[in-house]
Amino acid sequence: MEIGHKIVYLDSVDSTNNYVANLVKLNQIEHGTAIMADLQTAGKGQRGSVWLAESGENILLSIFLKPDNLSVSHQAFLTYFTSVSLLTILRKIGISASIKWPNDIYVGNKKIAGILIENSIKAQQINYSILGIGLNVNQLNFEGLNATSIQQEMGQFFQRNEVVFMLLNEMNKNWSLLNVQAPTLKEKFTSNLFQLNELKTYQSKEKRFDGVVRGVNEDGLLLMEVAGELKTFDLKEITFIL
Repeated sequence: MEIGHKIVYLDSVDSTNNYVANLVKLNQIEHGTAIMADLQTAGKGQRGSVWLAESGENILLSIFLKPDNLSVSHQAFLTYFTSVSLLTILRKIGISASIKWPNDIYVGNKKIAGILIENSIKAQQINYSILGIGLNVNQLNFEGLNATSIQQEMGQFFQRNEVVFMLLNEMNKNWSLLNVQAPTLKEKFTSNLFQLNELKTYQSKEKRFDGVVRGVNEDGLLLMEVAGELKTFDLKEITFIL
């Protein structure tokens, strides 16, 4: 079944990822089903943060996916798959974006989209994934947050449904690449990393330091050159200083 073969529209929900998780418990959802809401009252972001969005202005979307034979060791490909699909449709719209590791999409120094992937694991394989996407479309006021939207960048209103269909179409194109863990997905992800090959300041648990993003390793961890040495960082081990 294609991704987006069924789309359920909700006026309001605590979190579209939670809604999908409840359908999974009830065994009432199939691969490719998408849930889209106008408003999330408790939208989730990475590191336990909250995703803030004005009602009816943006894409708040969760998709239930059952990858074929995707091992836990290759679960980063779900991030590659989603990030590359988002980058591609933004470029088709006319927006040049980059991927702030591990799963935010940035235009310049401002966030335009975020990804939250929740996996169920069985026998060292990804049994299923709940793929959450927040994409700022028409919101103009971000109350001091470091964010932007498609309308802010392009200077015109966009129909959310048209953007969603573009995204689902791109995801269907890339789905086969995910299932065979095609190197092109990782290459596109890596080559579009935010601050790639630029000397910037970062924060670790211990201190601030200067480093250069060089890519990701086989597990999807961030590769960074620090004082001439290549180091790896996990999600909670490093913060970007913007």
